[in-house]
Amino acid sequence: MACAQVRDYLQTQGLKVSAEEVQMAMLAVQSVLELAQAEIDMSVLWYEENGFSLAQKFGLNTAALHQLQPTDLFTANNNSAYTLRQIYLALDSIASRYHNDTFAVYLYESDEEAGQLYRLLAQGSKLPARIECGQQQVQQYLFARTATTGWLNQVNNVQQWLADGSLVGEQVGVSQLAVPVTSEQGLILGVLYTTHQHANAITEAELIDWTALAIVITPLLHNLHNASTALIKG
Repeated sequence: MACAQVRDYLQTQGLKVSAEEVQMAMLAVQSVLELAQAEIDMSVLWYEENGFSLAQKFGLNTAALHQLQPTDLFTANNNSAYTLRQIYLALDSIASRYHNDTFAVYLYESDEEAGQLYRLLAQGSKLPARIECGQQQVQQYLFARTATTGWLNQVNNVQQWLADGSLVGEQVGVSQLAVPVTSEQGLILGVLYTTHQHANAITEAELIDWTALAIVITPLLHNLHNASTALIKG
């Protein structure tokens, strides 16, 4: 990943962290994405919830879900099953390091009225599988706000945000972080979301690692976005 890409992302998001440390974290993330191997229960990856099926979203049948080909992770457009498994392993690696209570990655699809968020992967507290990013959802869900604005959002104490009306409704964590995954053209492809159950829990090291993951998985979410929208158009 180019140093310029990192600096552009940090500048756009107003992050005062070391670009060099982000680049080092990106190398670690890329290693996990390309090399990690683990058996994951299929129901964890390919859930069905409230009438929504993630496998159907990508047009995959049961046989396709088991055909995990560890090749061309960053170039193949028809490798959704393997791509999602490797992203899950990368998410779990970071969440295990920082003891996050909840983590998730959402795919964002925009339209003329209100964009849609689709939960690709998650662990921990219950999060919606699919939501329309209307005003109410943006006020309640930090990741919906990040998807619609393109800005990284960090909450150090959710009670303060609820008290002043910055957030409303039921929340899943006291400390929350929502990091946008954006294309080189600035389009929002998705959002990383993670929480802790106590205040001021997100350290600079953790922020660097989640930022690194957001940058590294940009082409992967782009491929997943293409796979999803190609099915709709087809």
